[in-house]
Amino acid sequence: MPAPLSSIIKALKVLETFSGEEPERGVTEISDLLKIHKSSISRIIGTLALRGFLEKNPLTGKYRLGFKLVDLGNRVLGHYDLRDHAAPFMVDLAKKTNEIIHLSILDKGEIIYLDKKGEGQTLTVATKIGGRSPAHACGMGKVLLSGLSPEELTKFLPSPLTQFTPKTITKLPKLLRELDRIRKSGVAVDDEESFLGIRCVAAPIHGSQGRIEAALSITAPKQRMGQERMEELKREVIETAQAISKRVAVEMRGGT
Repeated sequence: MPAPLSSIIKALKVLETFSGEEPERGVTEISDLLKIHKSSISRIIGTLALRGFLEKNPLTGKYRLGFKLVDLGNRVLGHYDLRDHAAPFMVDLAKKTNEIIHLSILDKGEIIYLDKKGEGQTLTVATKIGGRSPAHACGMGKVLLSGLSPEELTKFLPSPLTQFTPKTITKLPKLLRELDRIRKSGVAVDDEESFLGIRCVAAPIHGSQGRIEAALSITAPKQRMGQERMEELKREVIETAQAISKRVAVEMRGGT
């Protein structure tokens, strides 16, 4: 692999300083964060703004992510035909359960939300298509991690595992035991591990070669997902994920 270009690495680091919590940043602020000279940051930001990757807020004088990134993100998501195959099944599941349905894939140690249905339902946390979450702390993430080899898990998982609530699994041996249980049962549970008061159940979507390609979940406030209903929703999410897997397999064979 060729040596990376330091200028491009710096530009990407600039983009990565922006987040949902910090949607706008100034030149000096970014310079201080990255420990890169202010003049260099100013040139990088100017170039990114010229190409539409950043834009300046005329009211604050600070910069925010530009719509060019939305365009590129949509192009990436458009590559995943899985969204199209899964969409009607997700809509049906949302109507049947009256809960939020998510579809995600794994990117190293995080999940990326590919799609979301049932947006009209009440949920106390916000999730966005294209957003990310740590894989070890959510149901879909654990489903996706269960499809990895021990070597891949060691490579992708952070050490130590970040704790988000008192129920987050933070010890690797315990997580490995949980992943083994998920492999055997075909379903994962997030019992307030990412957000207090939120539960979800998730199941794997397999590709044509049998490998886990994505995960499907049903998410609801704890008040609406007691133990009895959780068991019911487990069956629903497993059945829907299996139906999507069959649909994907048919498409891979050319629709026959």
